[in-house]
Amino acid sequence: MSPEELSAFLEERHLAIITTNGADGVPHSTPVWYLVEDGGALSIIVLGNAIKLRNIERDPLISITIAPETRPYAYARYRGRAEVLRDGVGGYPLAMAQRYMGEEPGQDPFAVIRLLDPSPDTWIDPGP
Repeated sequence: MSPEELSAFLEERHLAIITTNGADGVPHSTPVWYLVEDGGALSIIVLGNAIKLRNIERDPLISITIAPETRPYAYARYRGRAEVLRDGVGGYPLAMAQRYMGEEPGQDPFAVIRLLDPSPDTWIDPGP
């Protein structure tokens, strides 16, 4: 994808799949919502006691794949080192809810995972 195609693709509402490295060595993959921040960092919110947080605190290397559910198929895959933010994340739940649902979220304690490498591998289905 060109940078313009990637930007347009990421503006659409897709689920992302985050994969972390489990304590037992088995990959742990779950669907998540995402935001693209200034500078290209991807951020997702998770509950403060999520398994993926413990995995990242032990091993910060993750993968996030974003893909539509329908044709035309395409994806953007990010791989790299993540950071976990637990303080100052109050604006993320509202921004995420407005992006995906247009309403305010609940009051659960959240943490934010940010993937800092803004250089994904991308692919578009060339069609028949």
